[in-house]
Amino acid sequence: MKRLALLILLVLSASVALPADAQPKPPLNRREQIKKRIRIMRANELTEELALDEPTAGKLFPLLARYDDELDKLLEKKVQIARQLEASSGSQNAKAIDLVVDEAIANQKALWSSEERRLGEIRKILTPGQVAKLLIVLPALERKIQNQLRRAIENANAKQVDDDIEPDERRPPARQAPPPPQRISPPGCDPFSSKDCH
Repeated sequence: MKRLALLILLVLSASVALPADAQPKPPLNRREQIKKRIRIMRANELTEELALDEPTAGKLFPLLARYDDELDKLLEKKVQIARQLEASSGSQNAKAIDLVVDEAIANQKALWSSEERRLGEIRKILTPGQVAKLLIVLPALERKIQNQLRRAIENANAKQVDDDIEPDERRPPARQAPPPPQRISPPGCDPFSSKDCH
């Protein structure tokens, strides 16, 4: 299992390696660091869930990485289009709204097409049982990835450093609300009687 984890790391690192003659790039930004960490986490979970052997993992993870980049761009575009739709929803310019709606439809078709091509290539690598399991496991993992990326982007300027809590980490203690003020009964009033003392 350790060899397989090492292979996953090597494959994921190779997919982002620079050619020897390329200029060195600046360090990865926070979003890219989180994406890389999440992809490694996803690879570990998929390896375990699908009981992948080394040759299969060596084919699957570069394929997923290639489609991740394509899907990320389409999802970023989808967010931009959603903002445009929201901004134009109150507009009286029907033609402008139609153009944004057409753009949203084209983006959704591109997402479906990319997903369909990815699944077609995955089916050439995995057994039918593994594909069935992947169709159950992968959407949840991808939602988790998107949520963590969204939180990372939203908190980019926040003081919070660790935006995802690992299973073995403790959550920070929740802030407790101050206790409610105590009601004090007037002297001579029995708080347990049915009489209203107030």
